[in-house]
Amino acid sequence: MRRIHPFVAGHVVAGLIVGAGVGVTLDAEAAVLGGALLAAGAAVSSLVCWWKPGLEAPAWQLLPVALLANPLMLVALGYMASEFDCVVGARRGWGCLGTAIAIVVAGACVPPPLLAGAWRWWRRRRASPG
Repeated sequence: MRRIHPFVAGHVVAGLIVGAGVGVTLDAEAAVLGGALLAAGAAVSSLVCWWKPGLEAPAWQLLPVALLANPLMLVALGYMASEFDCVVGARRGWGCLGTAIAIVVAGACVPPPLLAGAWRWWRRRRASPG
């Protein structure tokens, strides 16, 4: 049986924890949905990282790919680009609520790859002899 690579495990688990942590600020249903969505996005992102540049790639190559290959990040960035006037503050009000949510989603997508990189580093450090 193959073992799960530390980067993948850290990425998916961190996505689950961050998503649930952000969602719990609303209610239990949002915590479950947020955790599931961020974990699924992290899994897709990990598959892309496995393909290119590879899970053993240096962190400076792996982390940007892990961040930008997450489908939630891509959707959030696309929505922010389409509603750019709300992002820069040229338009305000309830019409910009979706943009505010997109900014929160994009921000929630940042910690999982960083925590996965830290987990990979720690596991390598612990496994190395001497």
